[in-house]
Amino acid sequence: MNRDAGERTMGDIKFEFNLDKLIHAIAFFCEQGIQDLTKLKVAKLLYFADKNHLLEHGKPILGDVYWCMEFGPVPSFALNEMSEAIESSEVTATGTSDSNRISDVLRVRKPLFGGYPHFEAKHRFDASVFAASELDILRRVATQYGCKTARELVDLTHAEPTFLIANESREPKGRAPIPYELFFVGAPPNAMKHLARLKADFCGEVIPLPGDEEYSQFASDLRSYSFEPEFDLDSDHVRERTARSVR
Repeated sequence: MNRDAGERTMGDIKFEFNLDKLIHAIAFFCEQGIQDLTKLKVAKLLYFADKNHLLEHGKPILGDVYWCMEFGPVPSFALNEMSEAIESSEVTATGTSDSNRISDVLRVRKPLFGGYPHFEAKHRFDASVFAASELDILRRVATQYGCKTARELVDLTHAEPTFLIANESREPKGRAPIPYELFFVGAPPNAMKHLARLKADFCGEVIPLPGDEEYSQFASDLRSYSFEPEFDLDSDHVRERTARSVR
């Protein structure tokens, strides 16, 4: 579908999902002593980790696709992988499937007398999977949210503008997409520089920024794609940008 050059779009900012980061983020949370790591609690912790890293560094940790559901924002690929791991946890298998990659690092504990399955680490998390900034965010999320129950985390995400706006279009018991633009609603001015970069690079759109001299210069640089060399793009992001440059 063709779009006019000046048309604003939502949901064009996409990243590449990283299964290893999902696996080792859960292992990291285990190592931090977080209890009752059900898939619901993990999903909420990952939401806060992705959002914080996106606002501070311009990209999420997992690169997942988010949906607004009854229990708040959900990283959909991560949820599917965790559900599959729980379903196959009693089956011993070999090979290189996602479930086997997860079971190499994590185990699923299924309570005998009620309660939900939860994840435990079989091995120490691999720090090399993450950038230093990602490990910093994961630590902060573990400290701030790790002691909370899944229900408390759901309540916190229900108060987020990211959820509240997406939830307006969600049918009862249904789901609605959460474009990454919604992560920036109510964000501090410095975070908006990252959104401006992403919108320019993915959508070819220059968005307004706060009006002081620094931000005005940044908006001007965006028009010529004069990004700082240290701005790190995800691999799909680089391919899309390269494709546009040769059109």
